[in-house]
Amino acid sequence: MDIAQKVALVKRLADDIHGRLSAAPPESLSGPSACSEWDVGTVAAHLAGGAIRQRDAMIRGREGHSGPPPGEETLSSADQVQQSNATSNVQTRNEWGDALLDNFQQAYDELDDFLNGWEDWSIGCWHRRRGAISAESYVDLRIQELVIHDWDMRSGGAGTGELDPDGAVALLPASEMWYQLCFRPSAPLSVPVAYRFEIGDPGNLSLQHDVVVTGDGYEITECSSDRSPDLTVRADAGTYLLCLYNRVDWNVAKRSGRLSVSQAPDTIAHVALRNLGRWFGGL
Repeated sequence: MDIAQKVALVKRLADDIHGRLSAAPPESLSGPSACSEWDVGTVAAHLAGGAIRQRDAMIRGREGHSGPPPGEETLSSADQVQQSNATSNVQTRNEWGDALLDNFQQAYDELDDFLNGWEDWSIGCWHRRRGAISAESYVDLRIQELVIHDWDMRSGGAGTGELDPDGAVALLPASEMWYQLCFRPSAPLSVPVAYRFEIGDPGNLSLQHDVVVTGDGYEITECSSDRSPDLTVRADAGTYLLCLYNRVDWNVAKRSGRLSVSQAPDTIAHVALRNLGRWFGGL
């Protein structure tokens, strides 16, 4: 997917969300989402705030400022991001009140106009979790937010349904950035744990890589015949993404047949999967 297609996808996803929420009864904004601490309206406020922050960051990047703006700093851990979101998004929702959906639409209309006039996608722009990233990577992050939170709002408290199909296609190549965004280190392991992911149809994989975790760190590498993974996870793209983004538990997906696991003889599968969710939990 080229950058023009990505920009168009951001617009389409935002329009879909706005159209659906606008057509629903007003009280649906207070309904549950798959984000346990946020109702639907708070998720929408989070998405709108993200569009505004992206536009501001790209403006500063174009002016040569790829570091944090005055009064802000790069957040070094996933827990810091989670704590910051927990307060700021609720505050935004409360401040906007009945203007929430109008502000959502305005934020994404302005972002779309801005992105369509952008020229250099390699320019560094500040992101509060990843630091300086390229403008194109920021578009990937916007797709990530829209695809996952669109599912959160549609699935409600039930946690059911599928990701937007076009969104999942775009998100899969960019999913590796999620490991960096949400990694929660533990004590160092005496022996690293190697996970191998084979995502897609057998014989026609969309994604294949190894994730080697040392406890206090990790590395994503190409699959190597020199390495015997402790656990090999096979799934379709949607299941992989929902598990990776902590929307569906890895073991629940395994028990329901949505993913399969092959393990080395000395690996306890359910423990390895559970630890995968602990190291790379959601935000």
